[in-house]
Amino acid sequence: MNQLRITYISQTLGMGGAEIFISELLAELQKRHQITAYTNYRQFQNQLRSHAIVAGDIPVVIDIIGNWKGLFKAAVLLPYAWLVYGAIVFRVRDAGVILISGFAEKLFVSFWAWLFRVPVVWIEFSPLTTLFEKFFGFPRVWYWLAACFPAKVITTSRHSQFGLLKEGILTKQQLVRIPCGRNIAVPARSGIIKQQEVVCISRMEEGKGQDILVQIFALVHKKLPSAHMTLVGEGAFLTSVKKQIRTLQLTKVIACLGRVPDALAILQKARICAVPSIWPLEGFGLVACEGLALAKPVVAFDHAPINEIVTHERNALLAPDGDLEKFADNIIRLLTDDNLATRLGRSGAKEFQSFYTIEQVAKKYELLLQDHVKK
Repeated sequence: MNQLRITYISQTLGMGGAEIFISELLAELQKRHQITAYTNYRQFQNQLRSHAIVAGDIPVVIDIIGNWKGLFKAAVLLPYAWLVYGAIVFRVRDAGVILISGFAEKLFVSFWAWLFRVPVVWIEFSPLTTLFEKFFGFPRVWYWLAACFPAKVITTSRHSQFGLLKEGILTKQQLVRIPCGRNIAVPARSGIIKQQEVVCISRMEEGKGQDILVQIFALVHKKLPSAHMTLVGEGAFLTSVKKQIRTLQLTKVIACLGRVPDALAILQKARICAVPSIWPLEGFGLVACEGLALAKPVVAFDHAPINEIVTHERNALLAPDGDLEKFADNIIRLLTDDNLATRLGRSGAKEFQSFYTIEQVAKKYELLLQDHVKK
């Protein structure tokens, strides 16, 4: 395979699963190809640079899918943003292909790339229906204007692929599904962790399900007072979740750590990986993948796209949507049944090694990009 010149351009407002995946994907691709990246978020830049990736700065943030304040600000900055992205694309016009995952960039960067004859490939992590409905449909129009540009649009799950097709903006021929992956060493086989610890790692945001999980754990605590839960993640929703924990008098059995330097080290010490997300913009569910990698049985709702990654009674226990009591019962089963927890955990580790290592995922990206690189 010939060496590719790949440029990644996207803004972000924080570090989440998408940014972790992108940084590890680009690091893996850089072993064989020339990678350049541009982003606005300093922490993401530092993450990329820690992998020896050249990371330039996007000096403007255009948020057209957040709130009205952000949209009005974007309208004021629009002419400047067009020039900024034009300058960036001009700088990397010799690239073989440009990867884009941010929303606003899909029009800015794609237009300039078309002008300079650089192929673009989008990464679309989630269905966009709820975003398209905002601001009287303005995001839908923005996306429609850009949809003619990408050679391919990579989606991470059948759930995302179906949602994007349903919108009728992208064509079936444009879409290709490649799952996310992680660069995690699967631990050697060991005995089940005896500690009755549940861990949930996720950005603190409504829809991610931490508030629901607290309600669930209140049910667990009544039947199993020795159980403990740790919530890892930062975000505006953290204040509300902490208040809920105090109201339910669970401060001694639920810890909120916020952002930590090594979330996987926390998960490694747990017995269960909890993924309570019911977020309509959930596109993959990377933390479920991390749970599999660390041989942790996953508890979740039987809700897409999480149920594409894990399977009930094989590497996870899934509760029907909205059934908090069943979710609590599943946690209790895993905390009290060593054989079940061990079996599901080991099966999950095998699943991760078969489908979700970053090496496997990067190889699929390589093959796709090779077909669409500038000749």
